[in-house]
Amino acid sequence: MSVLVQDNNSLLRIHIRKMKGSLMSMVETKNQLIQLLADKENKVIALSGKWGTGKSHLWNEVRKASGEDGVKNALYVSLFGLSDMSQIKLKIIQSALPYADSKSVAWEKITGAMNSAKTVLKGFHRGFSALDELALLAVPAILNNKVIVLDDIERKHEKLSIDEILGFIDEFTQRHGARFILILNSDQLLKKEIWNTLREKVVDQELRLDTSSKEAFGIAIVQTKSAYAEMIENSVITCRITNIRIICKVIKAVNRILGDRTNLEDALLLKVIPSIVLLATINYKGIENGPDFQYVLARGSGTDWSEYFENKDKELNEQGKRQAEWKLLLNELGIHACDEFEVLVVQFLESGLFDLTKLNEIITRYASETDVFEARERAQQFRKDLFWDHRINEAELLQKAKDLISIAHHLDPFTATDLKISMAEMPEEDEIGEAIVNEWLKGFKAKGVTEYVKEDPFNRPLDAVIKAEFAAIKVQAQAKTTVFDACMHIAEHSGWGAMQVVALKSAAVADFDLMIRTLEIEDLRKFMRKMIEMRLNRAMYDEHFGSATDYFVDACKKIVIDSDSARLGKLVQRLFKDAGIAGELAITASETESSVA
Repeated sequence: MSVLVQDNNSLLRIHIRKMKGSLMSMVETKNQLIQLLADKENKVIALSGKWGTGKSHLWNEVRKASGEDGVKNALYVSLFGLSDMSQIKLKIIQSALPYADSKSVAWEKITGAMNSAKTVLKGFHRGFSALDELALLAVPAILNNKVIVLDDIERKHEKLSIDEILGFIDEFTQRHGARFILILNSDQLLKKEIWNTLREKVVDQELRLDTSSKEAFGIAIVQTKSAYAEMIENSVITCRITNIRIICKVIKAVNRILGDRTNLEDALLLKVIPSIVLLATINYKGIENGPDFQYVLARGSGTDWSEYFENKDKELNEQGKRQAEWKLLLNELGIHACDEFEVLVVQFLESGLFDLTKLNEIITRYASETDVFEARERAQQFRKDLFWDHRINEAELLQKAKDLISIAHHLDPFTATDLKISMAEMPEEDEIGEAIVNEWLKGFKAKGVTEYVKEDPFNRPLDAVIKAEFAAIKVQAQAKTTVFDACMHIAEHSGWGAMQVVALKSAAVADFDLMIRTLEIEDLRKFMRKMIEMRLNRAMYDEHFGSATDYFVDACKKIVIDSDSARLGKLVQRLFKDAGIAGELAITASETESSVA
């Protein structure tokens, strides 16, 4: 440690080069601060660092542990919003009476004495009526040989000049033996010259605190308890969050969302906690130049590893560089894909409210899907090994890839697709990748899914065969629900909107055919009645819905001549006959005989 001692106007200033301007952890800073306070020649010590990193906490720790009365009984004043020196001096008087509030007898005596002094001073000179003159009478004796902490200097009112603060500090260090601890949020100094002026003219020693994420979490978890502390800590450290206040809010978000559930499997917690921590941190602006909600919800697949390595040697613009960092962060957290849980978390963070029933359904489903989460973990670990672990040879990687085939049915379609893409450079990748996708497809079909699979809002890639399966389900589901819903809307509201027009205009003969064959009896009754009514009034409806009623009639013809749907065909004929439009079916005699047979 290099030390330079300089006499400047009888004020001894010690500059420790190792310390000045360097960043230290909380433990190091605490030890250094204790040493600096022990040297009475250090009249003004500055403790700086980013907002929320525990500077005030550190000072209180030092104060409480100190065996020196001057440090233990130090006076504390926050300059937040103060606009003149008289306000500072009154705050100091209040700090000197820690047990006296504005209604206490002790405080009434002080204010009474000051009011009396004001009357006396007015008798000498009218200009002697301001409160700052009164405070000057009491403050010197109170501050004599005291340690004074001035916090939030950067948040002072703009009317309070830095020269006034400098004069105050200089006067009481020189004439009254006072010592000062200045606490500043270095990242919130709007005017850097304030800090530069303080450093140049009054500061003997500067300590810059660089709290680690682990240290910040250690403080926050004492203030805000959680049953999920260990996993929250891991994610906080990965996100490099050092703001204690934000970490407390993140912990509260985890506690609120997960509630008092104490029997959740680690695999489930590894899925949900990193997502909550990251999204909550984004919400509270705890990551400088970090991603937004939309980026997290839309990105984060395992192919980000390959994208990163493919682009790392390319010249990227600033946005490209930031996104490369975001991708790495999501992968470090193990967030490779998002689903309705992350969407629910975002809704909660934005509104403060969440659907508890829906949350319980998701958590319950997750809890029952142990095999699913274990499969996802293995898939994520494989992708990580594939791109990071250079010690694994090709044969080992190939075996790890083959082992994924048997569990592919537990994966989501995007992960299955991503695995196939990730293995593009491996030998036999076509065979293994196809096997993984086919195993997923086999498991999906075994579930008998017949409802429409919604489009992915995050635009993640899907393998062609998976897309084809989803497209087939979509066609069937749209025929069964979309057109039916449009008809029911028209029937119930005696009108329609753009959605109903689009649904009926886009419907084909096959859509009507499938719907008539698969609707439940009561729904079929409503649908047939409305469509026949629209056919009877086609002059009005065709203008808006194009060939919808023509396609409906064509579908009914197909059913009538289908020998495998004899009873349904007879029902259709009877309905058309009762409506007086049997001729619309235009069925020949031979077709009728074939249908009856």
